Amino acid sequence: MQIDYSVNSAGHASDLFMRIPEDKRRRIINVAVKEFSAYGFTGANVNRIAGQAAISVGALYKYFATKEALFMYIVEVAAAGIAAYVSGIIESDIRLSSKLERLLRLAQDYSRQDPDLIRLYNVFSSESDPARADLIADKLESITAKAYGDLIRKAQEKGEIRPDIDAGILAFLIDNQLLIMQYSFACSYHRRRFSLFVGPENQEDNEYLIRSIMTALESMCGIKG
Repeated sequence: MQIDYSVNSAGHASDLFMRIPEDKRRRIINVAVKEFSAYGFTGANVNRIAGQAAISVGALYKYFATKEALFMYIVEVAAAGIAAYVSGIIESDIRLSSKLERLLRLAQDYSRQDPDLIRLYNVFSSESDPARADLIADKLESITAKAYGDLIRKAQEKGEIRPDIDAGILAFLIDNQLLIMQYSFACSYHRRRFSLFVGPENQEDNEYLIRSIMTALESMCGIKG
C-alpha cells in the first residue's frame, strides 16, 4: 500500500517532520514499521529506530515527541491508506461480486508488497493496553465497518444479495476474510495455518484462492454474479 506521508491531521508528527524531504520521511517510517511489527509497541526501541534510519535519537524526538506519537502516526497514515484503497473499489460502478473480487485481490497484493505493515496490523490487533486498543480499533476498523456495511445494504436494495442477511454481520465476516488472508501471506503462524487448511500446493495459487473464496461467498450469501 502506498503510504501518504502528507497525512498528519491528528498532529502526531511535528511540523519539522512534515517539512523534511519525503524520501527521508519514508525511510524513518519504514524503519519504525519494521521495528513495531517485530517487537510490538512495548518492545520497540527508539534508539534502534533512529540508528537504522540513520538519524540521531535527538532528531527523532524532534519529529515525534514520544514513541506513542510515532506509533499513532503510523496508525493514522495506515488508516488513510486503507480509506483511499477501499473507497476506490467500493465507489466503482460494478456489481457486488466484482467489488468483492477486487477487494480479495487487493488483500493478496497488499500483503505481499507490504508484509511488515501487515505484521504491524497483527500487532495492532493484539494491543494489550485497553485505551490504545480502542483508539486503534476506532481509527482503523470504523472505516471498513461503514464501507462494507453500506456496500452490503446497497447490494440488497439492488437485489444482488439475499435480503435476509444482516448487513453488519456479513460486513464483519467479509472484513475478517480479508484480514485473515493478509495475515496468511505475511505472518508465519497464519501462513502455516493456511497451508494446513488449503494445502501447500494451493497456498501460492492466487487465482485458485480467489475463485474458491468467491464461490463460497456467492453460494453462502446468494450473491449474484
